[in-house]
Amino acid sequence: MAPRIQIPAEATLRTLQNVLKRRVDANRILKEREKKLLSGEGYRRLEVDLNNKQFLQPVDSENTKASIYYIRQKFIRYCDHHEDAGPWRTAILKQNCSKGRMMSFLRWICETYLAKRRKGGKRKTVNQYWREFKMLHRRVNGCPVDANDSSEVVKYINTELKVDFDLDMTSKPKPVAGPDDLLLLLVQHWARDESVFPTEDDRHDVATIMLFQSYTGGRPAEFVHSSKGKASQDPLGEAEDANKREGLREATDEDYDDESDAGDGPECDDDGLFSFSFGGDDLLDDDTDGNADQDSGYNTDGTVVTMTEDTDDCYTAEVDELGEPVRQACDAAELDESGEATREYKALCYEDICLWIVQNPKRGERDLLAMEVSLRHHKGVDNKPKPTTFLFRENPRPILCPISHILARAIRDDAILVDGYTSAEPFFATDMRSEGVKAMKVHWKPEWLKRPVFRRSVSTVNGWVKSKTEPMTYSTYAFYIDRLGRDAGFEDKLTSYCFRRGTANAVNGAAPDAVRDQVLRHDPDTGVFSAAYRDELVRFNVQDAYLEEDISDDGLTRAFTHMSIRCNPGAPKEVPEEVMKPLFAADPDIVDLERRVKELHTKIKWEYRFIKQAPKKVAKEYEGLRKQLKNAKKSLEDEIGDAYRKDYFFQIHNEMMKRQLERHLDKAVAVEEEEEEDVEPVIEHQLAERTQLQQILCDFSKGLSPQDIVSRKVSAINLFVALASRQEFQTRTRKPRSVPASKDLIKKESPAPEPFPPPGEFPVVCEKTQCIICIGNERLPYKQRTRTFKRVSHMWDHVEDVHLSKVPAEQRIICDHPVCKAQGLVLDHVMHFKNHVATVHQIDLRPRVFPY
Repeated sequence: MAPRIQIPAEATLRTLQNVLKRRVDANRILKEREKKLLSGEGYRRLEVDLNNKQFLQPVDSENTKASIYYIRQKFIRYCDHHEDAGPWRTAILKQNCSKGRMMSFLRWICETYLAKRRKGGKRKTVNQYWREFKMLHRRVNGCPVDANDSSEVVKYINTELKVDFDLDMTSKPKPVAGPDDLLLLLVQHWARDESVFPTEDDRHDVATIMLFQSYTGGRPAEFVHSSKGKASQDPLGEAEDANKREGLREATDEDYDDESDAGDGPECDDDGLFSFSFGGDDLLDDDTDGNADQDSGYNTDGTVVTMTEDTDDCYTAEVDELGEPVRQACDAAELDESGEATREYKALCYEDICLWIVQNPKRGERDLLAMEVSLRHHKGVDNKPKPTTFLFRENPRPILCPISHILARAIRDDAILVDGYTSAEPFFATDMRSEGVKAMKVHWKPEWLKRPVFRRSVSTVNGWVKSKTEPMTYSTYAFYIDRLGRDAGFEDKLTSYCFRRGTANAVNGAAPDAVRDQVLRHDPDTGVFSAAYRDELVRFNVQDAYLEEDISDDGLTRAFTHMSIRCNPGAPKEVPEEVMKPLFAADPDIVDLERRVKELHTKIKWEYRFIKQAPKKVAKEYEGLRKQLKNAKKSLEDEIGDAYRKDYFFQIHNEMMKRQLERHLDKAVAVEEEEEEDVEPVIEHQLAERTQLQQILCDFSKGLSPQDIVSRKVSAINLFVALASRQEFQTRTRKPRSVPASKDLIKKESPAPEPFPPPGEFPVVCEKTQCIICIGNERLPYKQRTRTFKRVSHMWDHVEDVHLSKVPAEQRIICDHPVCKAQGLVLDHVMHFKNHVATVHQIDLRPRVFPY
C-alpha cells in the first residue's frame, strides 16, 4: 500500500482562505451589478436606442480591424487626391459611393502602389484590396455593396486593370519544411550560426518555437504576440476624429518654437551591441493570401516582413534599495474586478503548459516526462474558439525534444513552484511507484501562470535582458527564422508557414481528415487544406502506377517535397561590401541624395555648428534626406542581394556539372577525392557553454544505453540554462573559428561551465579606455568584459549611446563594477555615477567630471 502523504496544514488553510476571499469578492461584485440593473423605464429607453441604431458593429478580430484601418488610410489619401470626392466619410456613403468611384479608387491604388514597384503587382493583391474596401463600406453604411456593382468591379479588375497594369495571376511557391529540414535548421541554429542574438535566451526561444510549430502545426500567433497596435484599436478613426476636433480648439492659442533643444549625440552609433531592429509594413504584400497587414501571425500563408526601425525596443531600469535593477510598471500584471491577475497578451503562457512526471509502464525503468500544451489563440478565436491540446513525449535526442527545451526555460525563469528543482537531475531521478500514483504534475509559481513563455529582450543600462512579461513579437520571430534560412543556404524563403505546411502534409493521409482538421484548427469540409496547404509536388509515384509496376519507395518523392533538396550551405548570405560600393556609386539617385545630404550637413555645421542648434524645419529636412538615402540604399541592397543569391543558385549547378565532368574524365582526381575524408568542423564560439552544447546536440550516435540517453539529456538541459544566462558580443567582422572535429571531442562528456570570475579579479582602478558598465556584465565573456577601446572618445560614445542614452539624468543608478556591485553601492543620479567612476575607478566619462 502506498504511503499516505500529509498535506501541510498551513498550505491547506491558505487555500481555504483564498476561496473565502474570492467568494467575498464575488458577492461584492454581484451587489454592485444589482445596483446597475435597468428599471422598466430604462428598458423602454434601451429599446428606443437599439431601434434607432441601424447597424451594430460585428466582433472583428485584430487582423480584420487592421485591414479596415489600412484601407481607410488609403481611401483618405485617394479623397485628398480627388478633391471633388470631399471628406472620406462623405465619399463612402452609399448614395455617393458609386461603382465608378470604387473602380477609380482601385485604379488609383494600382497607380500609386503597384505601378511604382520594380516588380509587377498581382491580381490577388487588388482582389484583397477590394475585399477590404467592401468591409469598410459595410461598417460605415450598415449594408453591403450592391451585388451588381460588386460583380462589375470584379470584372473591371479581371479585364482593364489586369491588362493596363500587367497584373500577375500566378501563385507564389509554398515550400514545405519536413523533418530533415527541421534538423538541418536546428543544427545550423545551435552549431553553425554566426549571428548574434540580444540574449542567448532568444536563441533558445527561437529553437523551441520551431519545434512547437513543427509538432503542432500552430500559426506563429499561437506562440508569440502579433498585435496590430493602433491599427486594430480604432479602425474607423472615430477616436482619431474626436482628438482632431479637440486639437483644433486648443491649437489656436499655441505657439511653436523653430529652435530644437534636442540633444545632438554622435552622428553614427556603430558601437552598439545590436543595431538591427524589427517592424512591419502597412502595404499589402504581392503574394499575401490572407489579410493586408504585414505583421500578422494568423494569415493562411506566410507574409514577408519588412525590417524597419522599432523605436520601442528599450526601456530604462531603475534600482531597488539593494542596488538590483528592477522593471517598471510594465511588468505588473493587469487585474480584473476581483483582483485576480489577467492575461495581458495573446501568446503562449505558462498556464497553457502542463508538465507531468509519469510512471513508466515497464517495471524497472525510470519515470517518463510528458507535457500537455493547450493552444487557444488560433485564427478566428474571437468568434469560434477551438482550443486544442497536444501531448508531447520525450525524444532521445535533446535537439528535437520540446520537453527538454521547456524544462530548461522553466528552470531558467525559476517558474517551478516547489523549491530545489534548479537543475535537470531531480526530474530524471523520481520514483512514482513508491508514491503509489501514476503521474505527478509539476506546478508553476502563481506569478508566472499568466506570463508569456517566449518573451522579448529589452535593453537596459546593464545590457540586454529578458523581459519578465512582454512577449516576443511575431515580426521579431519572423526576422530570426528568415535570417536562419538564408544562413543555412535555403533557396526558398523560410517562413513560419513552412513548418505549418510540413505538419499538414505529414498528418494528411497518416491520420483521418477529422484529426487533420483538428490539428490545423480548420472547419471540416471547407477545403482549406487542399487550397492553401497541399504540397504542389504530387506525393505519389504516378509513373510506376501508370506502368502497373510495384510502387517503388526510393526516397525521391520524399526528398523533393522538402526544402533541403535545394539547400546549399555555401550560398552567400549578403553581397560583399567590395561589390556593393561600386553599385552604390553607379546609382544616380543615391549619388544625388548623397550630394544633397553632404551639402546640407556642411551648411548646418557652418551656420549652427551642431545639428541640434539648427531650426526645427532645417533639422527635419536634414533627417528626411538622411532617411531617403538610407531607404534608397536599403532598396538597392535588397534587390541586388536577391539577384546575387539567385545567380549563385543558378551558376553553382553549372560549376558542379563541370567538376563532375572533369572527375569523369580524370580518374586520378576521382580517386583522390574518394580518399579525402569529409570531416565536419566544430565551430568554437565566444561562449564556452555554446561550444559544449553544440557537441551534445550534434551527437546523433545510435545504440546508446538508457543511462547514456538520460545523461546526455540532463547535460543538454543544464547547458541550455547556463547558456541562456550568457551573452555573445557583436562585432562587425566576428566569425567563429572552425577547427576539425574529432570523434573523441564529440562523444566525451561535456564539462560543467566555468564559474564567473570573483570580484577580486577585476582591479578597482581600471584602464581609462575600459567601459565600466561592461566590466560588470556577467553575461558577456571575460575577454569582452575587460576589453579596451582604441581611444577614450570611442569609449565615451559607447557608454553614452549603448548604456546611458535612455537613462533619465535624475534616476538612481548602480555601479556595475564587480567590487562596487558586491557592496550594493547605489548612486543618486547619473552625474553622481560619473563622479564616482572618475574618482574611484579613474575612468573619465563624458562630460569630464571631477571630485566634489
